[in-house]
Formats: sequence, C-alpha cells, structure tokens
Amino acid sequence: MTTIKEASVVLVGCGCPLRSMGWYHATQILDNRVASCTLKSVVEPFYMTDLGKQLDEAGYNKFQEWRNQVEQDHGVKFYANTSDVPPRGENEHRLGIISARTSDNPKLFAGCIDMGCQTVFLEKPGAPTVTELEKMSDVAKEAGTSVFMGFNKNVSAYLSRTREFSASADQKCDVTFLHNNAYENTEKELAECFERNSEGMLKNMAIHELAMLVTFYDVKVDTIASVEADKIFSSCKTLKGPSSGKDFTDFDKIKFKITTKAGVEINVAADRCGGDDSVGIVEASGKELARFTMPDEDAVNNIPNLEKKYPGAMPYFYAQDPDYLTLKQRVAKYCVDGTKPEGVATIDIAINTLKVAEYLTPILQEQMK
Repeated sequence: MTTIKEASVVLVGCGCPLRSMGWYHATQILDNRVASCTLKSVVEPFYMTDLGKQLDEAGYNKFQEWRNQVEQDHGVKFYANTSDVPPRGENEHRLGIISARTSDNPKLFAGCIDMGCQTVFLEKPGAPTVTELEKMSDVAKEAGTSVFMGFNKNVSAYLSRTREFSASADQKCDVTFLHNNAYENTEKELAECFERNSEGMLKNMAIHELAMLVTFYDVKVDTIASVEADKIFSSCKTLKGPSSGKDFTDFDKIKFKITTKAGVEINVAADRCGGDDSVGIVEASGKELARFTMPDEDAVNNIPNLEKKYPGAMPYFYAQDPDYLTLKQRVAKYCVDGTKPEGVATIDIAINTLKVAEYLTPILQEQMK
C-alpha cells in the first residue's frame, strides 16, 4: 500500500498578487517552504472571470501574468469554480485552503466539501455570520472533514511571552494586544479596505485578537460583564467603496477594554494605518512594564530577505511569514498523518470568536457616536 507523504492542496481564493493573503499562501507553498504539502490547483472566482477583468483590469492582468508563470513552472491547474476541480484521487489527501472574501466563504466551503477535501484551512473569520459558520461546521462534521482556522497569532511567541510575563508579575497588570496594519491613511486607501473587508474590523483585522481572548482568557458573549471604547484612540468612518459605490461604516482604528464576569480585564487595539507589527503591552499603575512584538527579532531580521524575494508585497506578509508557515505545516501534517496541530484554532473557537465580534461591534459603534 502506497504511503502518502504530502497533502494535495487546492487553494480557493487567490486574489491579487502582492496584495492578497491567498496569493501569499500559494507563494509559500510553491517556494517549497511548507512541509508536507504540494499546491495542485487554484480556484479563483474573481480574476478567472470577465467580471474580474471588468471591475479590476489592473489586478486581473497581474493575476493572469502570475497564473501563466505558475502553470509553466509548477504545472498548477487553475479554475474559476470549485465544481470544475476534478474529483479527489483514491489515495489523495486533499487539503482545501480558503482565503477569499468572507461573504463568499460559505459557498466556497461547500465546494471544498463537495470536492472531497478531508481537511480545510479556513481563513478568519470564516463566514459573515455566526449562523452561517455553525451551518458550515455541521456540514463538515457530517462529511467527516476537519476544519482549522487561520488565526496565526494563536501560535505566535509574542502572545505566550505577554501572558507569561503578566502572570508572573507581583502586581496587577493591564494587558493590551495591539494589531497594526500598514494601509496608507488616505480616504482612497481606506475606502478600498472597508469595501474589501466589508464584514468590518472586528470580524476581520481584530478577529485574531478576539480569538486569542476566547482561547486564553475565556472571553465569550455570556462571560462579558462590560466593554468600554477608548474614544481618544478610536475612530469610526463612513466611506464610499470604489467598486460598488456603496457606503461602508467601519473603524479605521479602535481600542476597547473587556471585563469578564470573573473579573478578568483585557484590552484590544487595532489600527489600519499603524504599521506592520502586533504588540503585547503589559502595564501596571500607568507605567509600561514590558512589550513583546510580532514579528520577533528573528522574523525582523528575515524581513529584508523577504522584501527582496517578494518586492512590493503587503508588509504584514513579511511580519507574519513564520506564523503562517507554522499554521500550514501543522494543518498539512494533520491532513497526511493525523498529528494534532498544536495551538491551531478549530472552527468551534471561530464560532465563539465570531459571536463576540458580532456582540461587540454595535456596542462600540454606539459608544463612538
């Protein structure tokens, strides 16, 4: 009997080269940096269509140029729909990696189940609503498919170091998890960001921090006693999407404190235009005691190499590069031999995280009025 040593990856949702996380997932695999898997197919439901060319010709052209090179160099097959992907082979361990617009995920997830993926790596937050994510979980369980989430910070060193430092301190500490992105602070850039991430900041950018709170601080909707926005730090705007012309209301930056019924206090902050790092900050009596960053020193030292290798990519790809490698390696190994992917969030964690995001968003928007 043949022993299968690699997972066969179907990437669903590649997006625009240099800008979209799906493209970076593909690139890490194609460069042989992810153990236990090979990229076999790409499903791109936007740039493989005439609509993609019509709405974003520049992105369409970049994608097609990249596609032609990948087909030539690696033999990867490209499709517009999950239904076009051939059935799974008899001895194939198929891993679906979904990195698409959140609103498209339920349909694409169903497509991954139908094409026989035994394992799915689903980028956060997974679905637009809790109800949809719960339905996806039920479908996966019925099909016997294991689903893991792209909450890369759950496996990051800065998280464990922040928790360990605050737990060992001899005084009560105030902990803040700050998440920065490097969008330009212009209406044009933020409008595109708001439209592309229309589920909103708490369901998209800050969902990583909320997942950390759910996983490690027992934050759930029914354990939250109060939430308070930092109005000095925070900003909420309504901007017109460049593709649809619709108005999108979202935070370009937000900070808030959650207090649980057990008395745990924890802060989350996120800034679309704050840079390219994430930080765990420990304070006491108004003074900073320590801060731990992602990327850490080793990752920072490697960023110039990544910038040369992938010039012009989104800065957060470089910063989060090692953690995304770790996630895919652990999930791919699970797909092949069943090894438990330590620290990787399940879809059940995602469901509770999304419930918290849905609960907090209207409360914080109301506080910012």
